Amino acid sequence: MEPIIQIENLSFTYANANQPVLSNIDLALNPGEIVLVAGATGSGKSTLLNCIAGIAPAHIGGALTGTIRCQGQDIETWTVCQRSFQIGTLLQNVETQIFTDTVTDEVVFGLENLNTPTQRIQPLTQAILQEFDLQAQKDWSIVRLSAGQKQRLIIACVLAMGQPALLLDEPFAYLDLKTSHRLLHLLKQRAAQGQAILIVEHRLDLIQSICDRALYIDQTHLHPRLPPKSPHLPISPAPNALRTSPCSPSPHPLLQTLTLTLHPYPPYPDLTLYPGQTVLLKGDNGSGKTTLLRMISGLVKPTVGSIELLECSIAGKRIVEIAQIVGFVLQNPNHQLFAETVQQEVRQPGISASTADGILAQLNLQERAEQHPQSLSQGQKRRLALGAVLARQPRLCLIDELTVGQDIQSLQLMLNLLRMFTQSGGTILLTSHDPAVAKALNAHIIEVGQKGS
Repeated sequence: MEPIIQIENLSFTYANANQPVLSNIDLALNPGEIVLVAGATGSGKSTLLNCIAGIAPAHIGGALTGTIRCQGQDIETWTVCQRSFQIGTLLQNVETQIFTDTVTDEVVFGLENLNTPTQRIQPLTQAILQEFDLQAQKDWSIVRLSAGQKQRLIIACVLAMGQPALLLDEPFAYLDLKTSHRLLHLLKQRAAQGQAILIVEHRLDLIQSICDRALYIDQTHLHPRLPPKSPHLPISPAPNALRTSPCSPSPHPLLQTLTLTLHPYPPYPDLTLYPGQTVLLKGDNGSGKTTLLRMISGLVKPTVGSIELLECSIAGKRIVEIAQIVGFVLQNPNHQLFAETVQQEVRQPGISASTADGILAQLNLQERAEQHPQSLSQGQKRRLALGAVLARQPRLCLIDELTVGQDIQSLQLMLNLLRMFTQSGGTILLTSHDPAVAKALNAHIIEVGQKGS
C-alpha cells in the first residue's frame, strides 16, 4: 500500500538559527492510519506539520532539505494552496485560519475552495455542524464563539473537506470532555474510511487509545516510540523551586461577585475568594468561563450584578486601576506579548533584572531571553505570558486555559510557580479542561453555565 505522505531525510532550520529544529526525519503515513507525534514544548512538532503543509519555509522562512511526497508525487514545488487539495491542516492557533464572519460561511468557504459541487455543499455543511454540536450557532458571528467553539468550528471545517491526509496540531487543546470524545469517535470513523491522520498532541491520555503508532521528537530527531512517562501529573514542588512561607488566613475576601448575569449565559454562581486560595472554573465549551474572567478584569461589564475587589466595587473603575490588583493570562498569548525580547517581556518598569531572570529560569525560558517573543512556540508563549503577569505581583491572577501547549514537565514548572504565588498570599481563578490541574493546585471547583446555578 502506497503511503499518502512519505517523508525522507527531512531537515529544517529556521532563518537566523544556528542549529536545525528537525534533522533527518523519515516518516510514512498510510491510508487509514492515525499517527501521534509527541514531544516537549518547542521540540519541533508544529514545525514538522508546517513543513508538510508547505507553510515552512514558504511563509515563515528557513531552509528545508529532504523529500516530501504526497500519494507518490514530490510536492516540493507545490504551494500551500495546491497541497490543501490533498492535505487538510488544523493549525495550533485556530484564530489564524478563520477567514469569514459567520459559522456557516466558514464551513462553506473551505468546501468552495476545493471546488466542491454546489449541490453537495449545503448537506455537507449541515451534517458537519450537527456532528460538532454547532447547529444552534450556525448563524452566529464567529467573534461570539468561545475558544472551544472556535476550535470545534475549524476542526469541523477541516473534516468537512475530506482530503486524503489530515494534519491536526493539538486538536483537543480547548475542547471539553464531551466534545473530545466526539472527536475521537469521528477520527476513528475517518481513518476507517481511508483518511491518513497525523496528530500533534500533549493530551496523551486522550489520544493514545485511537492511535496506530506513537512517535516522539527529541533533540531534532523523530523516534519510533514514546519514552517512558509518568501516568499522572506530578504534584510535588521541584527540588530547586523557591519556597515561601504560607500566608496567614485573612478574614477579608479578595474577590466577591453577586448575581452576575450577562446575556446569553445563565446566571453565574456567586464567588467569594480569599488570599491564598485557588478556584477552578469548570464548564462546557461556550458556558461563559472566559466571559466571567473578562468581567472580573473589567474588560466586560455585566448586565446585572456586582463585582468587588478588596471589598470595593469595580463599577466605574478604569481597567488600569483594576489591573493593579488583577493580572490576566489570556487564552491566546499572542494577544499580550508586546516586547522586543523575552527578557523585556518580564522585566517591566519596577521589576529588577534578577527578578525577571529568576522567573525565566523557573519557567525554563532563560535560554530564550534574547529571542523575540513571537519566535517562541505556542506553549513557550503561554509560559512567558504567565511569567510576565506574575512578575507584576498582582493580588489576583486570572488564567484562561493553563495547560494548552504544555508537555508534562513544562506544566509542572507553571504549577510550581503558581503554588509559590498562592503560598505568598496570591489568589488564582483559572479555567482548564484537565482535571489533574485542580488536584495539582488543590483547587476548589465551581461549575459554570448550569441553569439555576
